[in-house]
Amino acid sequence: MQQSLRSSLTACSSLVIVASFGDGLTALNQLDKLHPGILIIDSNLLDDEVDALLAAVKNRQPAIRCLVLVRSGSRQRQLLTHGADAVISRSESAQELLAALSRLVQEPEDQQA
Repeated sequence: MQQSLRSSLTACSSLVIVASFGDGLTALNQLDKLHPGILIIDSNLLDDEVDALLAAVKNRQPAIRCLVLVRSGSRQRQLLTHGADAVISRSESAQELLAALSRLVQEPEDQQA
C-alpha cells in the first residue's frame, strides 16, 4: 500500500515527499525537523493510536494539514473530531487522493469539513 501511495503522490509534480515513516512515534518525533505542510496518515495503527497521533500533531504544529486514509468510512466523523482535516477511503482512486490533497492546499483551515 505504501508503494502505491508513493507512486500516486510522485505523479503530482506539485508535491514533494519529504519523508515516510513506519510508525506514529517516529513521524511525530520528526515533525519538528521537517515542518511538512501536509501529513498523510496511511497506516495499520490502532484507532486509538491514530487519534493520539492526530491530537499530538495538531497540538505541536496546528498548521499541518492532516489527511487520513481509512479502510471504511465509519470512522470519518471521529477522525475529523480528533484533528484530521480530511479523510478518504483507501479504495479511492489516485485522482480522488490528489483532489483531496489539492483541497487541503487550497482551502483555508476554517472551511475544512
